[in-house]
Amino acid sequence: MASDLAPADLPFLDGLAHSARSADRMLWLRVATDYFLAPAPHLHGRRAEFAAALSASLRNADDATRSAVARKLAPCAEAGEVLATLVSLGGEAALDVLRRATALRREILIEAAESDNARARAVARRDDLDQEMVAILAEHDEIEVLLALARNRRAPVDSRLFAKLARRARQRVETALDRRLAQALLDRGPAGLEQATLFLEADSGRRAAIMTAAQRAALGGWRAPTGLRSSGETIDGLERFALDAEPERFAEALAEALECSQELARRIAGDPSGEPLAVALAALRAPADVTVRILTARDLQDGADYRRIGALARFMDALNPAAAELLVAAMIGDAARPRLQRQRAPDPGAAATPSRPQAFGAGVAPKSWLKETDLTPAALRRRRAFALGSGRRLDEAG
Repeated sequence: MASDLAPADLPFLDGLAHSARSADRMLWLRVATDYFLAPAPHLHGRRAEFAAALSASLRNADDATRSAVARKLAPCAEAGEVLATLVSLGGEAALDVLRRATALRREILIEAAESDNARARAVARRDDLDQEMVAILAEHDEIEVLLALARNRRAPVDSRLFAKLARRARQRVETALDRRLAQALLDRGPAGLEQATLFLEADSGRRAAIMTAAQRAALGGWRAPTGLRSSGETIDGLERFALDAEPERFAEALAEALECSQELARRIAGDPSGEPLAVALAALRAPADVTVRILTARDLQDGADYRRIGALARFMDALNPAAAELLVAAMIGDAARPRLQRQRAPDPGAAATPSRPQAFGAGVAPKSWLKETDLTPAALRRRRAFALGSGRRLDEAG
């Protein structure tokens, strides 16, 4: 059979390979590639000779021809040496190989992942990345590589690595107003607590899903690294600055209460949806009536159509202090997932004490547990009035 022959046994083909006419050389490459892809039993050990001949011919081919060969050989498990040659020759053919080839040696892929933008980006788009390769790519300095990785839904990005990429995304937003990486990460799949770092960059639907994930985590016993404990004086100050239309003083007070930068506090307070501010106020244990007045006052200052106050309706079922603390910890830069401390499972038979509220569960929703002694007399009167006006018990207000 013809397929039992090696290239040297086909002098007419060898002549095409060395012809001065480019059409002849292209014909040789087409025939040699097809011959190389023939079923393995027909080659009887002659594949290596064809690989060597094909690699030699590719060195004299143009990039378009190399790309055509690369696309043909990429799925071939026996084409490793030819594909390695294509990578070494560079150009678009090399990028095609790095993105699609199944038989490429791992050291070639690792070298490409650590190299220039174009090659690393091609590797980041592969369908067969493992966690080691993903970790290497995540260390890349080029934003285009990180974007390719984040957009690759098949890439195994665990929660810890997601949090790392999310921090990089936040840096891009803060330093370059570039939200592409944040959006790519948010688009990866179902919302989880790890996406809380990007809460400010998410749309309302994604925020609601993140909030629900935070609520599930809080009900399961997860806690933020540090608890936020605001005083009645802090809450009164926030309310006063909101009602007096003093946005800068409001941002300063919010930054101090959340222990974050004033720039971040401005973003939280200035978000027209009101959702980040509603979360922040819930984390600070602001009473419900105070939260309503603050959000309404911010809407009036902006002349908006009361979008902020609508955040309470959208988040009502999920907006509780424990979940809000998790979100705030993530928003202000704490790595919520790695540093969360899981509480010891409470004894179901243990009675609740003032220092340890009854465990969440059995249909009991988490409450703010804000002590009345933490409130000023004025704030306490407002809280009681709101509770009476809404028909709720005092311990449910806020």
